[in-house]
Order: sequence, then structure tokens, then C-alpha cells
Amino acid sequence: MHGVLFRTDVRRHRTSFIVWALILPLMSIFRMAGYPEFYEKYGFAKEALQEFSPAEVAMFGLAGVDMTSITGYYGARVFSVLVLLGAVYLIMLGATILSKEEDDNTIEYLLVQPLSRTAIVVTKVAVVIFYAVALNIVLFLASWAMCVAFQQDGYSLQALLQLALGSFLVHLIFAAIGFLLSVFVVRSRVIYPLTIGISLGAYFLQMLANSSDSAQWLSWFSFFSYVRVDEATKGSATMDLAHLLVSLFVIVGCFAVAVFVYRRKDISA
Repeated sequence: MHGVLFRTDVRRHRTSFIVWALILPLMSIFRMAGYPEFYEKYGFAKEALQEFSPAEVAMFGLAGVDMTSITGYYGARVFSVLVLLGAVYLIMLGATILSKEEDDNTIEYLLVQPLSRTAIVVTKVAVVIFYAVALNIVLFLASWAMCVAFQQDGYSLQALLQLALGSFLVHLIFAAIGFLLSVFVVRSRVIYPLTIGISLGAYFLQMLANSSDSAQWLSWFSFFSYVRVDEATKGSATMDLAHLLVSLFVIVGCFAVAVFVYRRKDISA
């Protein structure tokens, strides 16, 4: 990894990160602000679920979530949206941080510098991971602050940590997929709709898998469903071992393949 290139790329993507890091928590505040009223209205978890249709409960995996607790409310009403939008941001970042150099012809400048291709691509990976970590720290601190501000009978820090870990792993998966795509697709007019389509498609698969027992197998192709929100909101492990291993395999595999292919890619300088 090259320090100067790393700092340059961090500065280059700083503005977009700040925008996302402000919008997501602010959007969450409006949803979380409804918790005190929700808590007063529904005294028991089963009563709280009556606010949703049976189809919605199944589709969004809310059956095991205690929405009368603030961590359960956060997990059901806010968490999935934050994970989805964070995934959109990070898959776009991963997909453009390398491909944009070719699309804008700035790769020619990098290739004539005393930098190996390996150093260039590994530095880009480091920047993507840096922003994935930074975004999830912001989201965790925001969720913590909101739970402190709106809680009615306490909150579980362990539950928030488990949800944050699940969010981070899912975001890394999409960042890695986007980075792998950037090796093969360099045109911005193609990469943006493609990455957004992948994110929304994966989210749709999650809802489809949850809506029918016969479609459960689709959950393996929707990384959003890897997070066990019902268990995480109780402070239990955010992923089971199988989904955790698949997540790590996808993350490491996509980044490794991207580095390997890019080192051998034919680039006109």
C-alpha cells in the first residue's frame, strides 16, 4: 500500500462520505423519534406486531423481534434501511474507486509513477475498507445515541454491537463485490445502474425468501438475510457460523480475485 495514494484517495472521496454519513443518521432520527409513542401504545411484543400485516411480518422477518424494546424497534424499523443504503453507497464506492481511473484516463498518470500495480490496487482496497469501517462507526454511534435519547426502559448495548457487526459484514460484502466489478466494468454510465441494481435485487431476494418457505434457498443469494435481526436485537450472535463463513469467503475472495486479475489486466497507458 502506498501512503500518498491512500491519503489522496481518502480526500477525494471524503465529501461523498460526509454526505452519506450525515443523511443516514438524520433519516434514522425521524424513524426512531416515533418509539416513545409506539411504546406507550403497545405494551406487549405480540400487540406491537399487529401494526403490520402477516405478509409484512413474514417478508421483513419480524416474527421474533420484540418491538417494544428500543433495540427491537431499531432493528425492525431502522436497521434494514440503513444496511440497504449503506450497501448502495459502498458497492458504488468499491465499483468506481478503481474503474474511474480508467474511465477518466487518470490511470495513465498512476502507471508512470514508481508504483506497482499491486500497490495501486491494494491501496484502493484499503480506502474502500477504511470508509466501510468509518461509515459503520458513525452508524453505531448514531444508533447508540438514539437509543439513549429515546429509550423508555433501558437498552442493550450488546444488541447494538451485534447489529453493528452484522451491518459491517454485509457492507464489506457489497464493497468487495463492487470492487471486483470495477476490474471488468469501467464505464460510469454502466457501473452505477449495475451496482444499484445488484443492491436492490439482493434486498428484493431477501423479501422473496422470507415470504415463502419454498423460496428460503434464495436467502443465500441475498446477503441482507445473513444478519439474524431477531437474534441480534436480543444480544445473540448476529450470524450463524455458515453465513459468517460464506461472508468471509465472498469478502476475501472478491478482493483477492480483483487484485489478481488487475495485476494482469491489459491497460493502455
